[in-house]
Amino acid sequence: MSYTLINKTFTQFKYRLDELLKALNPIAFDINNKELQQVIDDIRGNLNEPFLFVVVGEVKAGKSSFINALLGEDVCAVDAAPCTDVIQQLVYAPEKSEVNISEHLRRISLPNEILKSIAIVDTPGTNTIVQNHQEITQKFIPNSDLVLFVFPAKNPHTLSAWELLDYVSAEWRRKVVFVLQQADLTKPEELRINTEKVKEYAIKRDISEPVIFATSAEWEQEGETDKSGFNEIRAFIHDTITGGNQYKLKLQSTLSTCEQTISKIGSALEERHQQIDIDARMVDKIKTRLTSGEKQTNYEINSLVDRLTANYDRIANEVTLEFEEGLGVFALFKRSFSAMFSQKETMKSWINELQNRFERKLHNTFEDIASDGAQHFVNGIRQLLQSLIEDLNRIHSSQTLSEDIFLRIGDQRREVIEDVRTKVSQLLKNDSFVNTLTSDPGSIAPTAMGGGALAVIGTIIMTTTQMAFMDVTGGVLTGIGLIIAASMLVFKRSKIKRTFREGLQKGRVQFEAELQEKLAGKLRIIYEEIDRSFLGFYEYVSTEEQRLQPLWEQYNDVRDKFVGLSGEISSADY
Repeated sequence: MSYTLINKTFTQFKYRLDELLKALNPIAFDINNKELQQVIDDIRGNLNEPFLFVVVGEVKAGKSSFINALLGEDVCAVDAAPCTDVIQQLVYAPEKSEVNISEHLRRISLPNEILKSIAIVDTPGTNTIVQNHQEITQKFIPNSDLVLFVFPAKNPHTLSAWELLDYVSAEWRRKVVFVLQQADLTKPEELRINTEKVKEYAIKRDISEPVIFATSAEWEQEGETDKSGFNEIRAFIHDTITGGNQYKLKLQSTLSTCEQTISKIGSALEERHQQIDIDARMVDKIKTRLTSGEKQTNYEINSLVDRLTANYDRIANEVTLEFEEGLGVFALFKRSFSAMFSQKETMKSWINELQNRFERKLHNTFEDIASDGAQHFVNGIRQLLQSLIEDLNRIHSSQTLSEDIFLRIGDQRREVIEDVRTKVSQLLKNDSFVNTLTSDPGSIAPTAMGGGALAVIGTIIMTTTQMAFMDVTGGVLTGIGLIIAASMLVFKRSKIKRTFREGLQKGRVQFEAELQEKLAGKLRIIYEEIDRSFLGFYEYVSTEEQRLQPLWEQYNDVRDKFVGLSGEISSADY
């Protein structure tokens, strides 16, 4: 197969893979996972880079000597004391140069032919590595095509190196090669036993067929290449990296990291879906509670109106009996005769007095009834608000999202819930309702303008009830008095009585309708205010639901295309 055909095949796959990664990046950005964003960016950059080797191992494991022997040139300093305190990136260049990229990273450029196909990263020892070195090392590993774990041939049991292997293999599924360096310091049987131990450790970490080389940089430098082990490892590199399979292996290595990244994004989206589902159920629960509470309020209002109108009927009956007795022939004659000597005994004064007694009786009885009804409503509102606050406390403290996923979204969610919780809590203890309820000052007596919100609610019920009474009773009996004053004939008593009863009945209908309308209107405002307090949470959940659906669609499209591309890359010839 010609070189051009191989290159063309690789280029086509590389382009398609890059397009998939480009489509994946906005999803990682939207879920606010900066680590995955960086991984995706690095993978895309690495597609056009040479094959990347990362060499890791403990201090004094012989990593630098191994690299020097592999390249046939002293590019890494070798000293009795640990000296590799920075990451060293070895790359190809026509002329040798050395640049410190940062405090912890040095780039060494060499005119070495093998570096045209591979780049090598020499890391600090795993057992003395400082935290920021470890972070840099872990940044290189996700982008590596091959990780070489170098152990001292006499002691391959070092814990720190194997812990790093757990990260390399399990977290990012890197291809790993094991090197037992300094084989010249061991006896053949010891080397055999340690080789078997490395194989055993690797298999326990789900590396089913570990590739292990025993090398001696000392023998290689002395020209004993037949037993140094470097011929074998160079052949492996040629066959799997720098030879004809390098393109396929590089793409497969990139696919491996892509698969892990896609899996992480899928898990993140699923977590986000679960959280939104919890929040959406909470929205339904809040709305159900408010609807139920408003129904209970309407029941309380109807019950209060029924009790007040029943009281009206009782007192109206008493007044009717007194009025009809006062229209008797003897009573009329006596009142007319007395009026000749005193203005206080006129028919008009009698009607006014009857009117006053009617109003006093109503006033003296309605306060207890209205106060009791107001207390029922206030208690219901208080229990509703308290239950809503408890629900908010529960969802505020619950956190299903992983700490390293959706950090921005998690913070935003907490802020929204805290804001809503604060607003609802204020409804329990301050006058948040008052501004809304008193938007028409003329509709509420001045006594309702002070105190906490729930105290104001009770006052509003009392005041509204009193005003409805006054609107009704203020003119009912006065009009009757004028009729009687103009019609003193005995034979018109039946008409007067009928007019009196009709006036009271008309007043009752007016009283019931006005009371129902005023109480329902005022108290409805309270539920609107409570519901308004949750608007931020409603909008947040609705927005997140709308944002998640296209993310799932984008993710599923990328995942499906990735699966198809993986199959093509695996079966293609290069």
